[in-house]
Amino acid sequence: MRHRRHLPDQERLARSRVTKLLHDKPFVAGGLVKMARTCGKANCKCTRGDKHVSWYLATRHKGVRKMICIPRQSEKDVIEWVKTYKEITKQMDIISQQCLKRFMISGKEERDKDS
Repeated sequence: MRHRRHLPDQERLARSRVTKLLHDKPFVAGGLVKMARTCGKANCKCTRGDKHVSWYLATRHKGVRKMICIPRQSEKDVIEWVKTYKEITKQMDIISQQCLKRFMISGKEERDKDS
């Protein structure tokens, strides 16, 4: 592979951003879901319709979706981890599109040579 300075600015910046995020911040692959539930106590407010609201982390493990309840004291951290993951995937999409563009151009050049 050629040196990065030969890459388009957009791709080079995206690669730098991904590297920095991976190095500096924790992340988790998944999404956040806010769910309302009942606790099962007979005299609780949730039995009258005012359900308990909490965040869950929706993730996959070996192809199976898991819903993990996030404790209140960890909500801010997990929300940041998911935001970091989304930013990484956004930057990876930019890199992928640039690589695809290069591939399509090189394929066209090869086809033009054969003609």
